[in-house]
Amino acid sequence: MTADELKAFIRDNCGDPAIGIAPMDDFSPKEIRAMEELNRKMAAYTPLMSADMPVLNPAEFMDGARAIIMVGYNAFFGRDHVPPGGPPRGEIVNAFVNQECIDHNAALNDTIIAFLAAHGFTGLLMPAGIPQKILAARSGLGRYGKNALIQAPGKGSWLSLYAIFTDAPLEPDSPLDDACGDCECCRKACPTGALDVPYTCAVERCLTTQAMYNKAAIPRELRAKMGTCIAECCICLDACPTNKNLAVNTAVSNPAHLVYPEIAPLVNMTDEQFEKMFGGTFFEFLIMEKKYLQRNAAIALGNHGDPAHVPVLLEALETQADELVRGAAAWALGRIGSPDARPALADALERDPSEEVRAEIRCALDAIEKR
Repeated sequence: MTADELKAFIRDNCGDPAIGIAPMDDFSPKEIRAMEELNRKMAAYTPLMSADMPVLNPAEFMDGARAIIMVGYNAFFGRDHVPPGGPPRGEIVNAFVNQECIDHNAALNDTIIAFLAAHGFTGLLMPAGIPQKILAARSGLGRYGKNALIQAPGKGSWLSLYAIFTDAPLEPDSPLDDACGDCECCRKACPTGALDVPYTCAVERCLTTQAMYNKAAIPRELRAKMGTCIAECCICLDACPTNKNLAVNTAVSNPAHLVYPEIAPLVNMTDEQFEKMFGGTFFEFLIMEKKYLQRNAAIALGNHGDPAHVPVLLEALETQADELVRGAAAWALGRIGSPDARPALADALERDPSEEVRAEIRCALDAIEKR
């Protein structure tokens, strides 16, 4: 079995994904330092990461491995998700909330591993913790774009990346040349400046980091820039010219009520409602607790700016048990700036037991007064 034969099989039987073969070379000192720095930064936001998490070289993941098969399945499900005049909606990546998407990709990976086994070789799917973007760039599957995402020729950067280690002696592919050139569409589109250094992302300023991983209050200086982001920020993906005219994935359903949920009902959702929508999903694993989605939804309503949502936010301020949610609701009320909210905010300022929430209320009252 040659690398070309394997690739032909994958293209014919696995939905024509982006494919590349990476060598088993160790990571460079620069790559290791970058991964260690990323671990330290992310550990400040989420318990899913550790500041002292060791960086392992590829050879340490599988004894006898001789090559790494990198595949990038189509994760583009279209962008017509907000009907004009409808209620504000957020966005969550399909695979994070749709088990069908995960099962579909898993079946494709099993097909590749079975093909290897039929030729006498072992294939081992690696967990998400391995640096897939580095390996994808090494493999020639794609190259880094200035938004720090992998772009595959003809397939853009809406990709679900997977790494399959194998003992098959496959010839590695060569890395691709840069294709961004002078283009700065993603940098100009990013609302927080997270992409000001080309080909890297300042994760502490990335809205996806803040919405999905930050287990504290969103920094005030970033909240207004979040727009209606409740989970993933796809601004740089939408701005990238390589993502124009992509083939839409129709092999997997795209459940609108999960992928593009209406924001207002999320603010005061019950535990039972959260479990019904997101229980057992990868989204639940990453965001960890309902309160973080409620925090994001409250901020999103504030940025949407419709006074019709003031009652939803007042309900959160008055009834939600978690101070993170109450504080976000107070900020959102100040962001909308409706005078109707002033009496309730003043009352909450006297009654709320949390100094953090009271500080948010004072800021909200100041914002309303300045209108």
